[in-house]
Amino acid sequence: MNVSKRQLARQAEVARNDEALLRAARRVFARDGERASVNAIAEAAGVGMGTLYRRYSSKAALYERLLVLSNEQWNAAVQTAADHPDPWQGLQDLVIESVEYGQGTLAPLRKLTSLPPPTADLASAVDRDFEALVDRAHACGGLRGDVTATDILLLIEQLGRSPLVEQIEELGEDALTAEARAARRRLIAIALGGLAAAPHTDLPGPPPGHHLLTARWRAVS
Repeated sequence: MNVSKRQLARQAEVARNDEALLRAARRVFARDGERASVNAIAEAAGVGMGTLYRRYSSKAALYERLLVLSNEQWNAAVQTAADHPDPWQGLQDLVIESVEYGQGTLAPLRKLTSLPPPTADLASAVDRDFEALVDRAHACGGLRGDVTATDILLLIEQLGRSPLVEQIEELGEDALTAEARAARRRLIAIALGGLAAAPHTDLPGPPPGHHLLTARWRAVS
């Protein structure tokens, strides 16, 4: 069946709107918690309420979609880490990817809804895979012996909830956003150094400038 250019353009627009909604919803949920409103999400995404409700029937439905996507990311990241020939390096890569994705930002809101049963069952299996990865990282001598799987999950959650990059992004300055992302990567490296049995790697990039702290206090025009 032939698809017209108009149909292709419409499909692309729908995909862009959905991506904007999901990105905005994650940011607003992380900021406002269960008090987050669909109005605030639509405004942050730059779309109308009709666009939001055509895709998601309620705030809970939007939140459930974020949960499913978050679990898909986690599942893929754990499997990639588990396949790495060096369990410690695989675990480090997993922490970096998950923090930058924002894993853990939705955890305090789980009472809004729950994962669909198939996804919940898969999540439980992946959690066991993650614990096995942590055990292998211990066994290879990379991960310090007193660090548990729960320690690492809590670390990912705490680092992932940092609003630094999102606040800088709102200023609309690409160069400053790049600096903020580099600063976050440096903080992750500092945290990973604390997890290592014998830390020895240099921190990535230059030290962050003090302006990353002060820029967020500027009024957004």
